[in-house]
Parts: sequence; structure tokens; C-alpha cells
Amino acid sequence: MAGFVRGVALDLDGTLTEGHVFSQSALRETDRLRDGGLAAVLVTGRIAGELEAAFPGVCDHFDAVVAENGAVMLVDGEEIGLAEPIEDVLAGELMDLGISFRRGRVLLAADAGDAGVIVSAAGRLGLDCQVVRNRGELMVLPAGVSKGTGLLVALDELGISPHNVVAVGDAENDLALLQAAGVGVAVANAVPSVREHADLVLGERDGEGVAALLTGPIVTGEAAVQPVRRRVAVGRFDDGTAATVPAWPANVLVCGESGAGKSYIAGLLIEQWIIAAYTVLVIDMEGDHVDLERLHKTIVVEGQPSASELLSLLRHQSLSVVLDVSGLESRAKLEYLRTLPPVIEAERAAWGLPHWIVIDEAHATLAEGGIAADVFRPSDRGYCLVTYHPEQLCAEATAAIDVTITARSAYPSISNAPRSGGEATLRETGSPERPFAVVARRTAHVRHRHKYVVVALPEHRWFRFRRPDGHVVQTARNVEEFERILTQADINVIEHHLLRGDFSRWLLGTVQDRDLAAAVGAIERNAIARRAGGLLSARERVSHEVARRYALSGSEEHGERAAATQHDGALYKRLQRVGARSQELGAQTRALAAQYRQTQLRLASSTRKHGVSVTNHHEREEPRPAEIQAHGEEPDVKRV
Repeated sequence: MAGFVRGVALDLDGTLTEGHVFSQSALRETDRLRDGGLAAVLVTGRIAGELEAAFPGVCDHFDAVVAENGAVMLVDGEEIGLAEPIEDVLAGELMDLGISFRRGRVLLAADAGDAGVIVSAAGRLGLDCQVVRNRGELMVLPAGVSKGTGLLVALDELGISPHNVVAVGDAENDLALLQAAGVGVAVANAVPSVREHADLVLGERDGEGVAALLTGPIVTGEAAVQPVRRRVAVGRFDDGTAATVPAWPANVLVCGESGAGKSYIAGLLIEQWIIAAYTVLVIDMEGDHVDLERLHKTIVVEGQPSASELLSLLRHQSLSVVLDVSGLESRAKLEYLRTLPPVIEAERAAWGLPHWIVIDEAHATLAEGGIAADVFRPSDRGYCLVTYHPEQLCAEATAAIDVTITARSAYPSISNAPRSGGEATLRETGSPERPFAVVARRTAHVRHRHKYVVVALPEHRWFRFRRPDGHVVQTARNVEEFERILTQADINVIEHHLLRGDFSRWLLGTVQDRDLAAAVGAIERNAIARRAGGLLSARERVSHEVARRYALSGSEEHGERAAATQHDGALYKRLQRVGARSQELGAQTRALAAQYRQTQLRLASSTRKHGVSVTNHHEREEPRPAEIQAHGEEPDVKRV
């Protein structure tokens, strides 16, 4: 945890002061903390002008001051209003009512005993404002303004994440301050509501408590606080309660057999952390997490960006980064990753970012003697290790794990709408392992997108398209080539493989995608049942499933091709019906012709017997070719 607390936010009255006297011990420790590179922010409800009059030079001990309960900020000697002032009409109304108050740049300050009168006056005037209590005083502020909102502005100015800040307070108006910070602390003399909502309650009062905190293990990084309020949900236990894990700082291990859903669960955790405004660096070995780019302030970087480029994204732009190295060949990938750990650890020590480092296929980098085993510091927390070989992790990484999630069943790889499904188990240090049902993800999970799509498989795992006589006509070295050849191959080749179940067998045995293999297997069985009538549609359905599964480029064309195939299949069926009807009519015609010939034979026999000449007046003599040419007529053609 060393280096992760980058600043403190301190209330003034009742926190840094003992009565109306500034705590010299707290002030001394604040100066020492700043000398060590950490930032200090004073957050007070006092009016800025009154603050300097009461405590001359106090602002010089802080990197920024948030005054008027979040409505005003003082930084680098400049006073900046963070909200519009309370309207003069309310001030005039209170004067008419004889209510005593003080006016700041934005707020109105009054006695808490006048709260009812002030609220009624603001209501009559239809003003959008709020009344905030601070022990025996109250402040009239614009709606939505609090110590919490002011702190966020000040931290943004200083370039510090609120998750890297410890805030301390004592009164009701400090609740928002404690809520905005990564860790909220109450001094021993805090009001009951603040003590109840704080992540930590100090054993000492006001300035003494603050001084002890600033020199203690939480700020120095020797101890970690994992606020319950910041835990993120990953599913539900059998009893209906939420299955949650710490939002930070902690170390999480996600493990399970190949295809059991490790990447799905890891992606779910990353989503939750990013949504909660933690910065995450994902070292994506297989291209599993590229769809996380859809999340706010998250980008995917491919290839081998320089360390300075990565650090700029993480620190200066506060982005989460998915570093997709799946397109690199194995040797280049490991050589590149070898350069990152020292730089990343130095950045975390100096700035506390990124909050999380997610390492996919962690056994490749954090095994005993691995390329990062001696540099990465899992004992500092903020690591999520994903592996199907947890037994191969180095001893330091294994010993530092706080939470273990074991995937137990397969998850959907990609869909038009993310779905929930599957089961896993959750075990925290000191607690028993419990099964839970995993909640739905917000982004789709593209399973091993590059590993199986663009990177060539070993030669013995290539798919060879063959004619029925066994002759190889084309070879697919990966899924992308498989899908492309599938759409172009001769229909006899497709029939050969469909009837043998070769497609689903390859997808299961080589690609190791059970869901896709099952879907394609159903298509194969259907094609066998329908044979010729189903071959055209079967080819397109297999191609569509593969492209949709792995988000292949150009997959949007599959909908059009599938529609065209459906039309062709319907036309093929109609032609089959027409052909069958034609055969039926032909048979009927031949039968009638046979009957006619038999009748003619009987008539001819009867004529010869009785010497009578019989002429059929419906018949006429066929014209000879010469006559046709002479008259320019077509022969009489009888059509059936």
C-alpha cells in the first residue's frame, strides 16, 4: 500500500482546533507530510475572509483551501467561486425578519436556532437552496454544494484521485467530505452521525487525533483500510445476500479451469472498479478485455506503447487502459512485458496510480523466476491475478492474496446484450469458501479474441477443408481464416464437413469454445436431417455464429448474407415443390397418352374388321417442313 495515500483533507473547527485554538501538533505533522510529497487540503465551512482573520497564515500550510462549505476554493493565492451566490432577495427577507446572518462570497451563515424561519423564507421565495447544519450554526448554500463537491474540485486541480485521499471531520457538514474521500475518518469528539458513517473512528480528540493519524500506519502505507461502503458486487449467495469484494486496496486471485469463465469474472471486476472511478491497467495477454473500451474513460492500446505513453494516460488523463498484447508473438510479448514492471511500480509509488493492475495469464509473468516475479510488488496490494495455474505463482504473490474467486462453469462469450450466468466460489482470508451466482456484465466478453482469431495455431491444429475424396482444397490457420474460407468454399466441401461433424469438433477440440461448438453442432445435426435443402443455410449459419462469437471485422455483413441465404433457401424449396409437381404432371400425361394409344389401336382394329374408314375430326395432318417454310408458320406445339 506504500505510496497509495497521496493526500489528506482536513476539517478545521473541532478537527484541527481545540476550542478556538489551532492544534500545533496537527499543524506540525501536516507540514511534515507535505515535505514528504503528500498534499494537504483544508476544508472548512468558514467564510474565506473570516478564516484568515481568525488564523493568520493558515492557508500557507495547505496546498488548497476549500471554504464556505465547498462553495469557494483558494489555490495559489487566488479565490475561486465554485457556485453562484445566494440571491439577494433572501438576504433582504431575512433582514426584514430581523434574522442575524453573515454573508460570504456565496453562502449565508446564521445561527442554527433560526433554521425554521430561514427555510420558510426560502420556500416562500421559491429559491433552490439548502440549509446545512454545523453543530450550533447553519449555512444557506446553493443546492448540490457540499464539502464533498468542493474537495473533488480541489483534488482535480492538484491532480490527485479522491480514492488516494484520507479525509477527517467531526460535524454534520463533514459527512459529504468523508463520503467523497477514499477513506473517511472521524475524530473521537465527532457527532454520532459522523462516527456512525465513518470508515474509521480515531481514539483521540480533534488535533491530537489528527496528529496521530498523520504519523500512523494508514497514511504511511503500512496498513490498509478497506471501506465496507466501497465494496463492489459480483453476484449473489444462495441466501440472497450480495457477494462482494473490496473495491481497493486488496489482492484478488481469479482462477479456474480453461473455459470455466475466469476472463468473464475478471472483466466483471474491472467493470465495477472503473465504474467506481478507480483507474485500472489491464495487461491483456489474450485480447479478452478489448470490449471494456465502451466504458467511460477507458481505452484499449495495442502493441508495444512506450512506458511514458502508458504513464501519461494513467496519470495525466486519469484513464483506465487495456494493454492488448495478444497480437504479439510469444517471444516479443515477453520481452516487451519485461520492460514494464519497474516503471509501473515507480509510478504507483510516486502517484498511487493505477489503483489496480490486472494481469491476465499471471502464471506467465509471476511464476517463480518469471519475468516480473522480482519487480512486481503484490504485497503493496491492488493486484488482480488471472490464471488457470495458480499453483505456479511465486510464493510472494500467493501469500499476498486477500480474495480468491474460482470460476466453476462456462459463461457466454459474446452476445448482443450481456447476460448473467454460471457459478463461482468466493473466499476471503479468514472466511470459508462460498458458492455464488455471478451477476451480468455491462460489456460483452470476447473470448480469446486474438489468440484464436489472428494468431496462427500450431500446424497440427489447422482446419483443412477437404473434398469428399479427401483432397485438401484450402487450409485455415486460425478462426478468421476459417470463417472466410467457410463463406467461399464449394458447397460439396461444406456438405462433406457438415455431415461428419468436423466443424464443431474443431471448435471444441482446438478453439476450446464449448458454447460455440454446441451451437455449430446443432446446425450440423439439422443439416444432416434436411440434407440438400439445408446446406446453403447451414453454411451461412455456421459462418454467422463464428463471426458473431469473436466479433470478426465485417461481421455486420453476416446479417445481410443470412437474409439472402434464407431467401435462397426458400426459393430452393419452392423449386423443389415445382419440380415434384412437374414430375407428377408428367406421369399423369404419360398415363393419358398410353390410354389414348390403346384407344386408337382398338379403333383401328375395329375399322379393319368392318371395312369402315374412320376419321377423327379433332385431328389434322401435321404440315410438312416445306409447307412450314412456304407459309412462314410455326409448327403446332402442344404444351403440358
